[in-house]
Amino acid sequence: MTSISVSPFPPPLPNFKTNAFAEQTIEEHGPLSRASTSTGSIRGQPRPNQHGSIPATHSNSIYIASASIDGNVCVSSLVDAKDILKRNFGRPVQAVALSPDYKSDRTFISGGRAGELVLTTGGRVGVSSNATTMGGATAAASNWLGSMGLGTNSGKDTVLHSGEGTISTIRWSLSGKYVVWVNEEGIKIMRSNLHLESSESEFAWKRISHIDRPNGPGWEEMASVWKARAEWIDQSALDDADNLDPSSETAHHKTPSNGTDEKTEKLVVGWGGTVWVIDVYPNRASKSSKGERYGSAEVTTM
Repeated sequence: MTSISVSPFPPPLPNFKTNAFAEQTIEEHGPLSRASTSTGSIRGQPRPNQHGSIPATHSNSIYIASASIDGNVCVSSLVDAKDILKRNFGRPVQAVALSPDYKSDRTFISGGRAGELVLTTGGRVGVSSNATTMGGATAAASNWLGSMGLGTNSGKDTVLHSGEGTISTIRWSLSGKYVVWVNEEGIKIMRSNLHLESSESEFAWKRISHIDRPNGPGWEEMASVWKARAEWIDQSALDDADNLDPSSETAHHKTPSNGTDEKTEKLVVGWGGTVWVIDVYPNRASKSSKGERYGSAEVTTM
């Protein structure tokens, strides 16, 4: 297994203020007493059935995707054993990222040794299928049957980017608006198809940024081996932590450094011995957007 992705994103961290109050209460008054009952439950409440099936609720409607060097991506539901999709891309897959809305849009992005960033939508549940990017007789037959109205929903694969070597990392932003991926040439960020107005549909999958890889000793030989680590930062959790510290500047000054109320998304990328901190601005024009404001990115720390 080379990569794992979860959709939707895990819930935000617990409220720091609540946790701090609870810890203070325990320090001052000691832990809450455990009720003595025949079932061994806490406060006299019976324990839940640990061997029962997981109920399908909104909070646990979670999907988990895994990628592997045998070329397969497998996506399965946490609560429905029959809701599983397996797709073969024919080459080792190094990275996979589920759409935050996978439950409704059935979309994920993957990439690996073939150097192709592939957007996959749909697919037959409960069976293994080949990606249409593989080419050959299998893909041709599937397309021919589909054009005749005889095919089933085998899914659609679209190459969003290619030609820059192995793709090692893919991450969807916390808002769902952006996708970052890292290949042998550098770090790329693009606008996704989520949360676009109807008049902005043309902005979907447009690249907004490219950041070159470091050009140090060994990079030419090791760029395809050294795997980058990319994480989008939950800034609301950082704000909660800052508010606990009265000396923190952000506890008193909430205005962004650019003097506007523009909400940015922050990304941290570690690759080899280099770390980037990148700010993504949702309503700005990038250098390649010809004035269209679907996002731009700036390196703030390197």
